[in-house]
Amino acid sequence: MTSETSSSLRLLALHAFPLDGRMWGLVKAAAATGQLGDGVAVTAPNFRGRGVPGRTAEPVHAMSLLAKDVLEELPGDEPFVVMGLSMGGYVALELLSRLGPGLRARLRGLVLCDSRASADDEAGKERRADSAAAIEKDGMEPLLAKMLPQFLVPASRGGALEQLVRTMFLATPPVTAAAEQRGMALRVDHFDVLGTLSVPFLAAVGDEDELTPPSASEQMVEAAANAPWVELLTLPGAHLAPLEHPGEFLPKLRAFLDRCRS
Repeated sequence: MTSETSSSLRLLALHAFPLDGRMWGLVKAAAATGQLGDGVAVTAPNFRGRGVPGRTAEPVHAMSLLAKDVLEELPGDEPFVVMGLSMGGYVALELLSRLGPGLRARLRGLVLCDSRASADDEAGKERRADSAAAIEKDGMEPLLAKMLPQFLVPASRGGALEQLVRTMFLATPPVTAAAEQRGMALRVDHFDVLGTLSVPFLAAVGDEDELTPPSASEQMVEAAANAPWVELLTLPGAHLAPLEHPGEFLPKLRAFLDRCRS
């Protein structure tokens, strides 16, 4: 094995609801220019129902289904780090709960951004059911109008990031978004995954995130106390804080990936 191969690291980046893999474009660009370290490659798959061959939308996109899809398409045989934002974090935790011995031996770290490990309560499940029905009835525009202020603080609005978020929102078929809402309502508590984590863990969250507030990340950090290294990174911003502040997030991610190699 060459030194280049032995030092390679794949970052598996899982996207938020109701976006797609394009949200990780800045991270992919940083990896391509060496800002995340030598040999780092980023894979940012689109979840099913977004034109992926053989991955058509189902009535319900359980986190277990999305995790199964991702695992089946995980490229290469090199060590990897899993990173997810919001729903991508839910899928990441489900994915880790399903790792067999071979993949578990290759896992080097976990990054959860603006996410949580707890399941929805009954009121949350009802809100998701109502949202799924509204998406099927009215499409994605009303959801975009509601969620955009939750995704980005005012200072982040009006530029390229807002346009990208709008584009991803409206590119997601309503049937797919509704299926994901129903799937998120069914997810289980995964503090157990964090409690048995044997690799470094980074939790990043926006200080103005109302959807998955800093307290949710604090709970995850506490649950992962047995991991070999844990850090809570609080960023200015809302639900897409790492994308709102790449100048702060990317150096922290680089340092984390360096730690995952050691």
